[in-house]
This record gives sequence, C-alpha cells and structure tokens, in this order.
Amino acid sequence: MRTRDGLPEPDLTLLEYAALLHDIGRLSPREPIEGGATEPLEPAERRGIARLGAAVVRRTEVPEEVAAAVERQAGPYREQPVTARIVRTANACEEPTAPGTPRRRNRPRRRRSGCGAPARDHDPRVVEALSRVLARRAASRSESAQSPMTDG
Repeated sequence: MRTRDGLPEPDLTLLEYAALLHDIGRLSPREPIEGGATEPLEPAERRGIARLGAAVVRRTEVPEEVAAAVERQAGPYREQPVTARIVRTANACEEPTAPGTPRRRNRPRRRRSGCGAPARDHDPRVVEALSRVLARRAASRSESAQSPMTDG
C-alpha cells in the first residue's frame, strides 16, 4: 500500500515506526480496554489514549512526526498526517476481527469503510488503497491454494 501510493522513503520510515508504536497508549487506562479495540470507544476516549501514547513516543529517539501520527490517529482524518491516516485505517480493518471486540449500545448504524469502521472516519483514498492491497493478497492466497504441490 505504501509504495504504490508514492510515499517518499523518509515517510515510509515514519509510517513503519508509527505502525509499530500506534497502540502504546493502550497501556495508559487504569482498566484494560475490553477486547483491546479502541475504535468502538467514544472519540474523546480514543483521543486521550492517543495523546498518552504520543507522550510515551516523545520520550524515545524517534522523530517527532511519529509521535504526531500516534497522537493524531484518533482525530478527524482531514487533520491527520498521511502516516496517521494509513495506520488508523489499517488498524480499523484489523480490530473488528479480534475476538471479544466491544460494541457500544445505542450507537447509530453508519456506512462502513469496508473494514468495519465508519467510512466518515477514514480517508477514502487510504480505504481504496487498502482495499486494493487486501484484494491482491486474497487473490495471491487463492492462487497459492489452487497450485498443485510439487516435490522439490
């Protein structure tokens, strides 16, 4: 996804760090997050967790842009750097598959991004790029499963 979208090499490094560190804020709540998924939480809760995670990242030697991506991943996508947009969308696609993922009651049904998260929360270009990656991966797995096994 990252190379096809034309991210320059320095941004690829920032993306890698942000992807590895984006969940660090989950260590901050007094009680564990049920199911581990933050996407179903209220926006203020997600932003607080992201801010605490960014505070931890800022104590490391990674570039400030990584901390900014970690912090801003919980905000509106239009205000996020591209690294945060990619991390958040990929994470949202991963989280709904986690067993025990909590779902809030009384939340209105919304159009979904294809990954289980409200489409309005994600950059459509990132969702489309991720969809292409997932489609290629599924096609590749299908081809591998249909290939006859040979002795080598």
